[in-house]
Amino acid sequence: MVLPNADGSSGAITVDDGQNKVLLNKPYAAGEMTKTSVASVPIDSGQVQQIFGSALNAQPRMPQHFMLYFKFDKDELTPESAPQYQKVFEDIKSRPVYEVEVIGYTDTMGKQEYNQELSLNRASAIGKRLIRDGLNPKSISFAGRGPLDPLVPTGDQVAEPRNRRVVIVVR
Repeated sequence: MVLPNADGSSGAITVDDGQNKVLLNKPYAAGEMTKTSVASVPIDSGQVQQIFGSALNAQPRMPQHFMLYFKFDKDELTPESAPQYQKVFEDIKSRPVYEVEVIGYTDTMGKQEYNQELSLNRASAIGKRLIRDGLNPKSISFAGRGPLDPLVPTGDQVAEPRNRRVVIVVR
């Protein structure tokens, strides 16, 4: 059976019994194999829920990605990003089990060593705040990438506010 993606689209699968093939390429397309054949069979979302409801309800939530921006040369959030922290925290707290990865970045202003330290300080600041607000410290990891992997590619010594960020991945 092919389940729909969150956006309503679907992937595809070919069911092959060695003699016959059936392409399932629409949401809720299902295949049935017998001893002598393979065929497409109609199924709807209600039937899917009835047959596979327990398994579907046990699936983990999809990962979420968040981006928070920082003031120049600081580990302090910009006024625009400060309220976004609460959305990150609420998403994490709504999960029965979670794993959080916090990765800090900088723009290319300054020396590589300094930027590496600053990016780690930014990630650490968010990680410490999440812990202070009640999250399990064993479920949070953080790292600094300095000016590596810029959101907006620039040359050296370019002040680009969108590169001064922390990316938070919640699984």
